Formats: sequence, structure tokens, C-alpha cells
Amino acid sequence: MENFKYFALMYLNDWHQWDKPLSERIFGRDKSDSLDAFHHAAKYYKVTRNFPIDKTESRLQGALDLVKTGRGRLTKGNVCEMVNQLALGFEKRYGKNAVSAASKFLWLRYKSPVVIFDSRAKKWLNNNGYKVPAHYEGYRAQWLAAFSDHRPQIEEACAGLVKVHGFSMAFESSSEEIAALVTALWFQERVFDKYLWFNADN
Repeated sequence: MENFKYFALMYLNDWHQWDKPLSERIFGRDKSDSLDAFHHAAKYYKVTRNFPIDKTESRLQGALDLVKTGRGRLTKGNVCEMVNQLALGFEKRYGKNAVSAASKFLWLRYKSPVVIFDSRAKKWLNNNGYKVPAHYEGYRAQWLAAFSDHRPQIEEACAGLVKVHGFSMAFESSSEEIAALVTALWFQERVFDKYLWFNADN
């Protein structure tokens, strides 16, 4: 399906229902609520299986600590290193080098320039001429190339959300708030994620 208006509205709803509240709660001050939100995020992003149960800790507490303890500013220049370092931290703690989980949790913390690694998105990229090497750096480069090729359509679709957001879960937001949201690079990148995931199997 090439209708980016569909995916733009889909992500507006997903942002309002999932990513926004999960992000705010995980990185909020309430430690108990932070861990609860982290549980929900792991389930929503289907990465719980990467973290075996450890009876010496509260479920997923070690993973959350690793996500939160990252130091320094995340930039375009170091984003791949940050994702790989977190994945390595997961491997040392839980036995699995979970690059997908690392990218998803770091996206919730920083958003762009993190690109979420997803196997379905990788499948679409490989099937459509964007050959992805077997590492995060290569995946991110090919993902960004594909995003750039589709960006004009995505921008047009996102701009249209200002007029129809009353039909979405963000209906209480003002037109000005929606306009600021849908012109953000990270929002448009997540719209592309939805497109890739949906179209992975053609």
C-alpha cells in the first residue's frame, strides 16, 4: 500500500496512545512507574524475549538501568556506536546481543537520529533494492536512503494531519500542536516505519 496518508494517521494514533506516554513514563522520576512503563514498552515492541528472567532483580530492571545510564549526548556521529554499545550491554547482562531492542529503547529516549532496527523493515529494504549489510550501521544507512526517496510523499501526508486530527486519538490537541508534531523529522521517520512494516510482505 502506497497511501502515506493512511500511515501518517496510523502513527499519529500510535504516538498518542503508545510512544508518547511510554517515553514520558520510562524517563520520568517515579522509579516504580518507570519500570512498569518499560515492561509495557518491551511488550509493545515485542522485545521481551531478549531478556530472560533473572530472579536476582525485578523483571527487566537491569535492562532499564542500562538504557538509563548511557552518558553523553547522542548525535548523528555517535548514534550507531551508542546503539551497539547498549546491545553489547544487553548481551553481557542477558546473553543476547539485542540490537533491535537497543534501537527501540534508545529511540524512546532520544528519537531522531536513532533509526529503529526492525526485521520486517529490513525485509522490505532488501526486497526493494536497498541491500542491507549485516550490521546496524549498514541498516541505518539503507533505511535513511529509502526514507529520503519517499520523504516528499511522507511530508505531504503528514501536513494533511492538521486538518483531520479531530478524527484521531489526538483530537484534543490544537492545530498548532499537531503542526509542530507532524513536521518533526522523528515523527515522519516513524510514519515511514509504519509503511515498511505494513508492506514487508507486499
